[in-house]
Amino acid sequence: MLVVGIITLFLTTFMMAFYGYINRHSDEHDVSFFLSVGLISMVMNLCTNAAGGDALYLSWAYLGVDVVFLALGFAVSVEQTLGFYKSIVPWCARTFGNTALIGWQCLSFFIFPAGIAFYFAWGKDKPELSLECGKMGLWGALLWILLLWTILGIAL
Repeated sequence: MLVVGIITLFLTTFMMAFYGYINRHSDEHDVSFFLSVGLISMVMNLCTNAAGGDALYLSWAYLGVDVVFLALGFAVSVEQTLGFYKSIVPWCARTFGNTALIGWQCLSFFIFPAGIAFYFAWGKDKPELSLECGKMGLWGALLWILLLWTILGIAL
């Protein structure tokens, strides 16, 4: 059951990125409901994983919500949904294809205090590098928070 909870965490994150894309690229569609339910689902899933025991059966409900919301994306906007799925490969190529920055991005992501320090240290001298290090440092901090919450919830 714990595996379903962890898979649901990743699927909820994907669903929130999906609706974040639709929100950013469309002025005519309000997806704040989906984003707020996704955020609540993520927090409740983390708490459910921390509770353990019989509460882990709720992970199936969170999984169902995520699958339904991803399917409802086509009802919200077929054009934006297809645009999101088409943008995944170019985003990966752009993010991981820049060999000049990949080392700094990995360092900033996995050791997030270094990424945040690089952002402030190189802000005026190297604006592109400092921005990338800062973004990856913030994503790394978010990942560490989620991982710690998940691991401590499993261990305790």
